[in-house]
Amino acid sequence: VMKHLFTGPSTALSADGESVGTHPCNTCLHGMTTVEAENIAYGVIQSHFAIGSLDKWKETDRTYNYCDAYYCINLTIYDAPDPSWAKALYEHWNLYVFTFVISSI
Repeated sequence: VMKHLFTGPSTALSADGESVGTHPCNTCLHGMTTVEAENIAYGVIQSHFAIGSLDKWKETDRTYNYCDAYYCINLTIYDAPDPSWAKALYEHWNLYVFTFVISSI
C-alpha cells in the first residue's frame, strides 16, 4: 500500500521497481525524498480505510477513529522509548518506498 500511495501502482507492481507509468509519481510531484512518521501514519490510515466497512471517508469507522489513530501513530514513532526502533522503522520504509530512486541512479 505504501509504495502504491507514494510511487504509484505501476512502480509498486513492477518487478524491478522501475516506473512504467505516464505520470510522475507522488514522491516526485511533492518533492518527497524520505519517509517520515506522518507518511507512515497516512499509509496505515489508508490501508485501514481500504479494508474497512466505509464506502466514503468519515472520521470514524464504527469505534475506530482515523484522526486519533493518525496522531497516535505519529506520537508512537516520535516519542519511541527506543530511538533505534524508530530509526530502523524509517530505514525500512525508506528502503522499501525509495528503492526505485536508488536503482535508477
